[in-house]
Amino acid sequence: MTNNAGDQAPEIRFDLKHFPMSPMFAQMLYHLKFVGSAEHFWGDQVSEGLLIPDTQKAEERRQAVIKELNDPLFHSLITRTYNVFGDLLTGVKGELGSVCENRRLFFVVAGPRQGGSYLTKELYRAVGVAPEKVPEVLAHDGHPTGGPFWFTTHNGMALPFTKSVMLQLAEWLVLSDYQFKDLKPVDGLKTIIKKSTRMLHYPELVRELPVPDMEWVSVVRHPVSACVSVYEKSGGLPDNGLFPAVPRSMIEAWVSESWARDGFSREQVSRQPYFRAYLHYWQRYHQTLVAGGLLRGNGKASVLGYHPAKMEGFIRRQIARFGVADNAEPETFFANQKARARHPDWVTQADPVIQGVHELWQTFGLGLPSEIRDVF
Repeated sequence: MTNNAGDQAPEIRFDLKHFPMSPMFAQMLYHLKFVGSAEHFWGDQVSEGLLIPDTQKAEERRQAVIKELNDPLFHSLITRTYNVFGDLLTGVKGELGSVCENRRLFFVVAGPRQGGSYLTKELYRAVGVAPEKVPEVLAHDGHPTGGPFWFTTHNGMALPFTKSVMLQLAEWLVLSDYQFKDLKPVDGLKTIIKKSTRMLHYPELVRELPVPDMEWVSVVRHPVSACVSVYEKSGGLPDNGLFPAVPRSMIEAWVSESWARDGFSREQVSRQPYFRAYLHYWQRYHQTLVAGGLLRGNGKASVLGYHPAKMEGFIRRQIARFGVADNAEPETFFANQKARARHPDWVTQADPVIQGVHELWQTFGLGLPSEIRDVF
């Protein structure tokens, strides 16, 4: 920065050391160049197995991308991404307009293990995209990411909001624009589907993107059945019945984070019964979903109860609306009631929390779907 007497206006410069590309961006570049499709079935509703990230493979791929930064495709996408990022920082439409014009963004925002993957996969089908061809790093909810804190750290590096959300949003906008460049418009707009569990933490940033159309769908599932799915996904209910001090999955890390936002350490959370710890997260998630601005005044948002008829019915309507899917019938949505039989005491504990969240939603002119009482 220069600011000597007689100089022109100060010149301020940032470089890639200040705003390095995210690891997920490198993964997506690698997919676009060398893979081109999903490596595993990211839309599986049935399996409760936890996918353990292969950190060694991820680092190898990041290094492969770094070695090829002069590749014309990589150079073009990276340059465009940082131009879009600059536009997001300054509020100038510029390059941002080119990745937002002539498209409809359709977001799936729901708590983990609440049917978001099913909706995402089926919405892709509804707009004429084969889900198995979409890299999971582009479609799923790990990127962009956000949280309830302005500053956080990752691998020892400070990550303020501008790094953890705004740059990643620019990355996703540019790479989705490239991935779906040949997508056939419907009603004059390309419809881009995105699952984003964490978008409730930065709703206004996305809602104010200069796109012609933007839609949302969210799902609400009974906290007991959602909790059972979470602990099954994370390795089972701990033998002592308490929440683990060291999270076994990203979802459990988000549970700890919700307590940290209220001033509780992981050690304190680890003394909580598993369901009590999870119920706090469920409560905070759905409070933020409406009070944080994502659903508030959002006439383009649909809220579904976690129920086969509601989920399949919504997809059936989208398939008919867009009229390009190969199969007019949605995939069967699997649900069961094992949670009520396993944990009837949890159901009783959950009742007042559900009622409290419902009453909060009513103050915003909304209400939890009636299916919330179904312990699927």
